[in-house]
Amino acid sequence: MKPHGALVVRSLSVRFGGVHALENVSLSVEPGTIVGLIGPNGAGKSTLLNCISGISRPTAGTIELGGESLVGKRPDQIAGMGLGRVFQHPQLIPELSVLENLMVAHHRRLGYSVIGEMIGLPSVHRAEEQARHEATQVATRVGLAASVDMMTGSLPYGHRKLIELGRVILMGATQLLLDEPIAGLNEAEIEHLGHVVLELRREHGLSVLLVEHNMGLVRRLCDRAFVLDAGSTIAEGTPDEVLNDPRVLLAYLGEVPTDA
Repeated sequence: MKPHGALVVRSLSVRFGGVHALENVSLSVEPGTIVGLIGPNGAGKSTLLNCISGISRPTAGTIELGGESLVGKRPDQIAGMGLGRVFQHPQLIPELSVLENLMVAHHRRLGYSVIGEMIGLPSVHRAEEQARHEATQVATRVGLAASVDMMTGSLPYGHRKLIELGRVILMGATQLLLDEPIAGLNEAEIEHLGHVVLELRREHGLSVLLVEHNMGLVRRLCDRAFVLDAGSTIAEGTPDEVLNDPRVLLAYLGEVPTDA
């Protein structure tokens, strides 16, 4: 994977009419770190991810990856810079196998023309074999080696989440946006996905911005965490620091416990 720099958000604001979805939000994800983004429903977490990935455009502020601005770029351009997003609900093709779904993500990097594919050029065949090889490797890395030939639509939900993760890896991502990746998973699947994320970070130096409500997972995976409430940052620090912050307890619980 290509080397990458920090993801840096500075003074980001998003307004929809008179509604302030985000107000002066700043955060950073240094290379090789996992940063949690937490907060109650409606805090602005999805709006922030949409701005970073190019789906929405901020009203004010800057977003940079490795010193290059992301603001105004299309989602496909941002993906080409090494930023991949894993959505809460996997966006896969159920009629294709695990391997084929992984190879779909790889095709944009193959570098051959449609005409070359139609006439069967040797270079196209080599590129397809390389794509198959790399997709098989990624399937093994995320724990799907035994399922590569199975139709995606027949697999458990947790397996489909892993395919989605594998696809962004094959697209060359060095910075991941994980949007509630364990929603709908059982305890064993949560444990496995957490292990995969840590291994990808250890082996390839991936950076991760993790949106998650499971505080146990945040404590296990994250080096730092930022907390949003009503569109503003109310706390940042280590997971233990922010999860014991009275402002965070108030945002989640509506009151601060007397022993906090």
